[in-house]
Amino acid sequence: MVRYLCKRLAGCVAVFLAALCLNFLLPRLVPGNPIQDLTSGVGSVAVALDPEAMAVISRYYGLDRPLLDQFRSSLAGMLRGDLGYSIQYRAAVSGLLRERFPWTLLLTLTSLVLSFTVALLLGARGGLRDRTQWSVLAPAVVLESIPPFVLGSLLLVFLGVHAGLFPLGGGSTPFSAFTGARKLLDLAHHAALPVLVLAASSFFSFYLVVRSSTAMVRNEPYVVMAHVKGLPERTIRTRYVLRTALLPVVTFFGMRLAYSAGGAILVEVVFGYPGIGRLTYEAVLGHDYALLQGCFLTFTLWVLIVNFLTDCLYAILDPRVKEV
Repeated sequence: MVRYLCKRLAGCVAVFLAALCLNFLLPRLVPGNPIQDLTSGVGSVAVALDPEAMAVISRYYGLDRPLLDQFRSSLAGMLRGDLGYSIQYRAAVSGLLRERFPWTLLLTLTSLVLSFTVALLLGARGGLRDRTQWSVLAPAVVLESIPPFVLGSLLLVFLGVHAGLFPLGGGSTPFSAFTGARKLLDLAHHAALPVLVLAASSFFSFYLVVRSSTAMVRNEPYVVMAHVKGLPERTIRTRYVLRTALLPVVTFFGMRLAYSAGGAILVEVVFGYPGIGRLTYEAVLGHDYALLQGCFLTFTLWVLIVNFLTDCLYAILDPRVKEV
C-alpha cells in the first residue's frame, strides 16, 4: 500500500508543478490588465489616470517586467508564503483567501454530506429491490436538468422575494452582534438556499452510483453463499453488500468533493455569498492577476489534497490495493 500511495503522491506533485505554470499564464492571456480596469469603470473604482501615472503604477506592481521575471518573483513569494497583493481589494491575497475559503467550505461540505446521505439511504434501498423508485427518479431528473444558477435564481425569487422566508444575499446578517446558538442559526438561515441548490444538483448522480453499485454487488457469489449459510439479513446487507458497494461510491464522492469548490462559483454569485467562488468571479472582472492566481492555487490544492485523501481511503477499504 505504501508503494501505491507514493505513486499517487508523485502524480499529485507533478500535476501541481504543471498547474503552477498554467496558474501564472492563464490570467495574463485574458485581454486587459488590472491597471486598465482602474480607468474603464469595470472594476470597483474608476479613476482618471494619464499614461505616465499608469506606467508608474505598472512599475510599482511589477507588471512592466518580462513574464519570466514575474514568474520567478511569483514563485519566490509563494515559497515565503506571500501570494501577492490584490490591486482591486488593496489587501494581501493570502488574507482574502483565509477570510473567504471557510464560507465556501461550509457550503460545499454541507451540501455534499446532505445529498450523499439522502442518496445513500434511498439508493441502497433501491439497489436491494427490483422495483424502480419513480417517486425518487422523476424529481431527481428534473433537478439535475436545471442548471444550479437557474435553480438558485428561482428559489431566490419565490422563497426570498415573494415569500420572504430567506435572506436575499450574504453569509450573515450585516451589523449583527449575534453569538452562540443565535449566530449559528443566522449562518444556517443564510446558507440554506445555496446548500439546497448545490445538494439538489449532485443528488441524482450520487443516487445512481449508489443504486447501481448496490444492485451489482447483491448478486455476487459470496453474497449468495452468505444467504445459503443462513446469516442474518442485516449482517449480509451491511458487511457483505454495502461495504463492497461503497468502493465506487467513495471514489465518486471524492471526485465531487474535489470539484465542488469550483462548481459553487455561480451559486455564490447568485446568492451574493462571500465565498472564494464569488471572489474568483470578482477577480476575473477586475483582471486582478495576483488574486486570480491565489484563487486558482487554492482550487488546485483543494483538488489534489482531496484526490490524495480519497486514494488513501480507497486503499483502506479495498484490501487488493495493499498488494499493488
